[in-house]
Amino acid sequence: MTPLQQTLDTIKVTPKERFGVTGYRFFLVAVVFQASFLNQFANAQPLAGSDAPILTDTPPTFLTGRAFEDALVESISLAWQGQNLRDGLRKLSETKQVSIVLDRRIDPSQQLTLQIQKRTLKAVLKVIATEARADISVLGNAVYVGPKGVASRLRTVEEIVASQLVSGKATTISADASPATRRRFELLARRTLNWSDLTTPRELLAEVASRYALKIESADLVPHDLWGQATLPSGSASQLLLAILAQFNLSFEWTESRDGIRLVDMPLDPRIEKQFTLKRGTEQTILAEITRRMPGLEPQVTTRRIKVVGTVEQIETVEAIIHPERQPNNARPNQRKVADGVTVFTFEATAPLGAFMATLEKQAGFKFQYDEDVFKQADIRLDKRIFLEAKDLTAQEVFEKMFPPQNIAYKVDGKTVRLSPASR
Repeated sequence: MTPLQQTLDTIKVTPKERFGVTGYRFFLVAVVFQASFLNQFANAQPLAGSDAPILTDTPPTFLTGRAFEDALVESISLAWQGQNLRDGLRKLSETKQVSIVLDRRIDPSQQLTLQIQKRTLKAVLKVIATEARADISVLGNAVYVGPKGVASRLRTVEEIVASQLVSGKATTISADASPATRRRFELLARRTLNWSDLTTPRELLAEVASRYALKIESADLVPHDLWGQATLPSGSASQLLLAILAQFNLSFEWTESRDGIRLVDMPLDPRIEKQFTLKRGTEQTILAEITRRMPGLEPQVTTRRIKVVGTVEQIETVEAIIHPERQPNNARPNQRKVADGVTVFTFEATAPLGAFMATLEKQAGFKFQYDEDVFKQADIRLDKRIFLEAKDLTAQEVFEKMFPPQNIAYKVDGKTVRLSPASR
């Protein structure tokens, strides 16, 4: 029994209760720093050698900024049958013009079989990563696919490092700015790092250091390795460096003058702090919702103020709770009215079709009747893994998502569901 099947088997479904895997939402705010003095970097030359990594300012194929954000929430479908992970991600990356960086520790040769219908690109990448025993993190204008423990920390570590370069809300620099201020803006300039197969991570670090005039201390912490081709489009110094260092569980600290970095272990539990102003009288309601969705967060609430210490993702979730009107579509999700006693389902998971059926039998009392020989003749396999999502759906609506896409017709009679191959 797989871990996911074990999870499904522990689900309890009762009238108007939800079951399954908690959903997630992605919010990304891109801040672009522009200054005329940064133009001196525009024509920088790559390291010598035909296979040297290249830094450019205008990536020819990958989306950045708002276009990148829009691509992540675009709805797509995906069907993989024994697909090599690296090849599948490369094809998806090229098709959607979205940079995807696969961590060196994730086996690129593993074969995945998936069928996903009409999900956002980010959700699809999340499913792929889960199947590959990994997770994702959006770093700048790229999607990083790596070990769960690293992906969950990456954005928070980058926020901490980047925040040491930013003062106030300034996005331009005056002619009489101090050298320290100018240096900070130089490091916020966005560059594209592109490398070919068999490039070493030390070459990449040297390239980034060259373009940003940085000295690297403790570079010997990065061992020799050979990496496959990838691109990091339009990233800041912090983002480019961490995309490389995170693959060795490393981070970095700026030197006092910001003319160098020293490599350090990636923090095990990085946290940032943010305060929000609340509408009067909403304090307890907001606190209750935050506690329900993130039990271990422990926010501090005073009159019309709330302070949160957590990861970037947790703070984004808090902001979505406090300001739902600022979230995508600029509206709250529609609330469905369901009659008393009607069971509704909310879940999001990838599992064999038979595992979903077994869970519904065990936890919701349904009985599925079908002829195994007939299914076999029709090439209908219950061990085929599918992605299934439901949000406050009735059983009938869940069945509609489960069966027709698999060429299965169904007829519901009370708690009995009769299945047969659908007419082609």
